[in-house]
Amino acid sequence: MRPQPSRYHRKPSVTGAYPKTEKPVSRSSLKYVVLAVCFFVGILFFTSPGVDVVTDLRVFHHTPTHTPPVQQNSTSGDVHWFSDWKWLNPFSASITLDDDRSVLPPLKTRSTIYTFYDADAEKDEKTKTAENKVLLLWRRAWWAQGFRPVILGRSEAMNNPLYEAFQVKKLPAQLEADLLRWMAWGHMGTGILANWLVLPMGPHDDHLLSSLRRGEYPKLTRYEGLGTGLFSGEKSTINAAIKEALDSPDLKGSSSLIDDVMKDTVSVDPKPLAIAFYDANVNAQHYKPITTKLAESKAQGLLSLAELITSHLHLSFLNSFPDGFAVLTPYSRRSHVLTQNAHALAEALRSCPSSPVPKSCPPNNLECRPCSSVAPLPITTPDQYTNTSTTYTIGTIPHPYIFASLLAKTRDITTRHIRRDTERDRWLAAVTRKILGHDIGGPARIVNFKDTVAGDWGSARGLWMTEDPAPALKDIKYHFGFSLPPLNVTRTPISASIHDTEGDDHTTRTEKKAVAKDVQLQIELLEAAKEVVAKTRKKKEKTGTKEMVEAWNLADTEAWRFVRAYNARERVEREKWEEEERRFAGGEEGATGGWRWFDRRSGE
Repeated sequence: MRPQPSRYHRKPSVTGAYPKTEKPVSRSSLKYVVLAVCFFVGILFFTSPGVDVVTDLRVFHHTPTHTPPVQQNSTSGDVHWFSDWKWLNPFSASITLDDDRSVLPPLKTRSTIYTFYDADAEKDEKTKTAENKVLLLWRRAWWAQGFRPVILGRSEAMNNPLYEAFQVKKLPAQLEADLLRWMAWGHMGTGILANWLVLPMGPHDDHLLSSLRRGEYPKLTRYEGLGTGLFSGEKSTINAAIKEALDSPDLKGSSSLIDDVMKDTVSVDPKPLAIAFYDANVNAQHYKPITTKLAESKAQGLLSLAELITSHLHLSFLNSFPDGFAVLTPYSRRSHVLTQNAHALAEALRSCPSSPVPKSCPPNNLECRPCSSVAPLPITTPDQYTNTSTTYTIGTIPHPYIFASLLAKTRDITTRHIRRDTERDRWLAAVTRKILGHDIGGPARIVNFKDTVAGDWGSARGLWMTEDPAPALKDIKYHFGFSLPPLNVTRTPISASIHDTEGDDHTTRTEKKAVAKDVQLQIELLEAAKEVVAKTRKKKEKTGTKEMVEAWNLADTEAWRFVRAYNARERVEREKWEEEERRFAGGEEGATGGWRWFDRRSGE
């Protein structure tokens, strides 16, 4: 029988070559093909403009298995936070494993700035009260610029080991006062020493202010044009300069320490642009009414000087933002009632402060633009955030439930309405649309928003708040560094997109009634929604409508909690510092029964 031909022994081809055999595809090759297909499909899916994606791909990040420990001073009422370098992660719960605990940027260490005030000197009570008011202005202004102000007294000077050598010398009163503040500074250590009439008046990102905030002072330095008003240095260089001055044979014939040390001991930096010094020469040259009042009554003169300094601090802020204020009002026709606190703050900020020397400018900026009540800075009401350095932005972020209630014009928010009739994260999408476009999802937007609120650049050019509670006047004073009149919050329509019915002859009576009815409805919806948001769900309680709205608007909810926690931490930080400094001069008035004049400070 003829054998069957084998497939491996076929007839040669025309060329005389045998055809090659086709090997079957292996499983490992199929695996790589499948992975490649999945990769390209994933790229097409994630780049699709219609899909909300998590741009940081958190599935590849390490997820913690345990809740981070509670940090010190990390709670205020029902607001909780955790300070960590991973604060730009889109969602805090992925780090804290707690929906109600926001991740904030690490709290920056404030560089200490010292001033010396001799509370033991003989003065009448009116003068002490006036001096304390100026000291309070000094503290607020430097705190607002990111420093930790500390007022020193004679007790700190006495704790310096060089005090004994100083005590045996009989020195003129002016030189003795100057050496006392140097020894108090030398005892406390590295930092900045300023006269309490030296104040920061300039933008937050000024070169010198930014340099001083870093807390690195390799050389003992003073600044041209400020005389003995401002110094910076390390503890070793400070005490070395004191010792050199005490050993000088010409000590008694000088008026300050820098007259008795070598030129190389204290270096001189160029004249700063953002520092104002209200010494006697400056007052006599530019503010003669203050000099006259100081000559007549020191107490009254100091009170007038305090009023002048406050007006100049306010004016410096206004000159930093020549294009005025932007009050964000997304969906303004249906939610303008949310921005009433922001509008009131903008009105207070742009108002011209009273001054004993009208139309005057700070001594460091004599060519400033004086404030004009006739043509104040404009207040715009954009629905989108604009990244600009010449406009100060004030934003109010509502809780998603409140926002949904106002936009739907009803108290009865249902799951069907939220899931079928609303888009996700409407507030954040509207506010960031101009800078991020339309094709980005909530996770990417929340990262940009957090950087705007808490980053170095954005935090100096804007203030963000939630719909409740309204910002306290004291918090505002320390945030901006100067006093403001009480905010005039009204219930009248304040958005540019709402008809201004007052004094408009073209508005009919029917239109006026419709506007008033719409305003009243928004007020009622806002108050009702606030009550819902304020309620806390118990552990075993069923998930309610509020939780459903939060889950549908994860990015909006994250933004609301982030702003709430950020403002609460700012307040807690300041209150802790105030408690530490309460018993020293320059403290707040009223809360503890009057002014405190004790200057017994323990070593730090």
